[in-house]
Amino acid sequence: MSSNSARSNILNKLKEQVSGADYTKLPNEVGYQYPTLSHQQHVAKFVGHLETNHAQVIKLKDSDIARVVVEQLKQRNISTIMTGKDTEASKLLTEIESDIAIEVYDFDLAADEPEHKENKERLFNDTPAGITSSCGAIAATGSIVLWPTINEPRSLSLVPPVHFVIVDADTMVQDFASLMKAQQWHDKLPTNALLISGPSKTADIQQTLAYGAHGPKELIVLLVNA
Repeated sequence: MSSNSARSNILNKLKEQVSGADYTKLPNEVGYQYPTLSHQQHVAKFVGHLETNHAQVIKLKDSDIARVVVEQLKQRNISTIMTGKDTEASKLLTEIESDIAIEVYDFDLAADEPEHKENKERLFNDTPAGITSSCGAIAATGSIVLWPTINEPRSLSLVPPVHFVIVDADTMVQDFASLMKAQQWHDKLPTNALLISGPSKTADIQQTLAYGAHGPKELIVLLVNA
């Protein structure tokens, strides 16, 4: 029996089983209605969720991003931060004078090149902090949405122990469905999207909640236009 014949038999059996189903007996499901909130209420809810999940939120102006990042790094005795190539963060950080080393993520971890191993070791062992942009924010869950790109890959936000992320409060919406609709994901669905609501955490080990076991130990949210 060919695979096509086997598949047809399975589908025919499934159709026979549901052909006599009475769908009028199924319960009516009412979609959840989020309360109507103002922009400032959404921001407060967003910040509250993040802080509950052990993230640090700093409200600031665009012009203060580089200065605040440098201050936060020095507080942690960190002298190096990695950014994406030709990104908003890289431009901001290179415009300010400081003794912080700005490294640019300009390599492909999966590439079969001689420097592949060196780049991977540098990212995983010698990069204490990374900074990325974001493409949206969700108030209902306190989630930050990232669209990884070639210039700003997801490993930049998932590997370094400290993750700085720039979030524009003007991109904030009530829920995930509203975000997809507002940004027309049906026309330009991302190949990969990350929803981040705090630093990495797990309870795999003896059911004890631990932070930073599988990713960043700290999430520092740079919230502009709030």
